[in-house]
Amino acid sequence: MKNIILSLFVIFISLNAYSQVNGEAQYGFRLGLNYSNLSGDIEDADSRLGLHANFFAVVPLSDSFSLQPEIGLSAIGVNEEELRLENGDNVQFKTNWLQVGVLAKVNLGEKLYLLLGPQAGVNVTERDNNDYYNWDIAGVGGIGYNLDENWTLDLRYSYGFANIFDREFGEIAEANNRYFQLGIAYKL
Repeated sequence: MKNIILSLFVIFISLNAYSQVNGEAQYGFRLGLNYSNLSGDIEDADSRLGLHANFFAVVPLSDSFSLQPEIGLSAIGVNEEELRLENGDNVQFKTNWLQVGVLAKVNLGEKLYLLLGPQAGVNVTERDNNDYYNWDIAGVGGIGYNLDENWTLDLRYSYGFANIFDREFGEIAEANNRYFQLGIAYKL
């Protein structure tokens, strides 16, 4: 997992270096709401509303195609606080994640665009040494609208591929992050 995050970070730095040579990159931040749940063996869990905050760069490679590396924090999971296991350990379900992704941005005209790409995440919720809920790999897809030169609005869906549970709990239970994000972004 550390190698994946390190690789995405290197890509992020490389794209920024490329864009500084060409002087074309735009930087900004994105804020919004998450509506998340877990799929798999977690039943009857209430969905969670949370916040997200990202820093991003838009690196144009052509008039209609850009790469958009991002790094940020997201509050996802389900609304239940935790589950106590028979061995006395707790598994937390309401968690916060540091996420790094590189999205392909395809412009469909002046205003509308599509986003698609991979994302890696690490659970940064304060925990004791009962770490059952640690990392995630996801695919992200979305659609966005340019309100003007600086402001954009987008809707995304993230589909987690990895079983987020580790150790012996991961052998008996499986869960994957699933969430919608509604965000508003400002390009500096």
